[in-house]
Amino acid sequence: MSQADHFTVRDASAADTPALAALLATTTGLALARGARRLVAAAPDGRLLATLRLDPPLGLQTPRHWYRVGCTVHASAELRLFLRQATLLLGNDLTGAHELADLAMAPGGDAALQALVWAARHAVASDPATGDGHRLIAELPGLRDAQGRSPFWDGLGRPFCALDPAEALARHGPGWLADVAALLPRQLLYAAFLPDAAQAAIGAVHPSAQAVHDVLQACGLRWQHQIRIDDGGPVLEAS
Repeated sequence: MSQADHFTVRDASAADTPALAALLATTTGLALARGARRLVAAAPDGRLLATLRLDPPLGLQTPRHWYRVGCTVHASAELRLFLRQATLLLGNDLTGAHELADLAMAPGGDAALQALVWAARHAVASDPATGDGHRLIAELPGLRDAQGRSPFWDGLGRPFCALDPAEALARHGPGWLADVAALLPRQLLYAAFLPDAAQAAIGAVHPSAQAVHDVLQACGLRWQHQIRIDDGGPVLEAS
């Protein structure tokens, strides 16, 4: 536990459940998997200013998948051609990293969330049984339209799986992504073959998550060309 001038960073307790449900806008999914921790930043009057969940090394039992955004160049001096193309390759590069999830903050809670992220980074770095070289990641939601549809999923995922990601999540839980990944192409994909809206969504953050993105960046997490397979949202990393 650490104390700041205007909030305390600590592990969540059962008494925090109602406040957590309000902060995360959900009454479900608050139970912790084995090895996970939920941290909160609490004001002196007990109000929760921010929260996050620190998960143990991921993908070691059920595989996790991401697309790696790469680059290939087609060039011909004779034709005076130089064309740089973005590529996508499905893989498991982040297996073994710890994950930050359920990041949320009350209005004006940026400093509180920053303190939680730094506390999580310290916990990972000081754990002798840590995973992949103290690697820490956080997935951020990608772009969606007014109807909640993901242009990235519509352009790349839906031809292989007709389910809508939000519908699949509600029906099957977060494990649905491991199942759907088996349906997606394993070959290198040229992003240019995707619709323009899908290409524009690669690595883009949903506006609702921009404040959290900025906090993570301030704490040293950076985009290293990994994206989510459901909506193309960026995965930020620190090590």
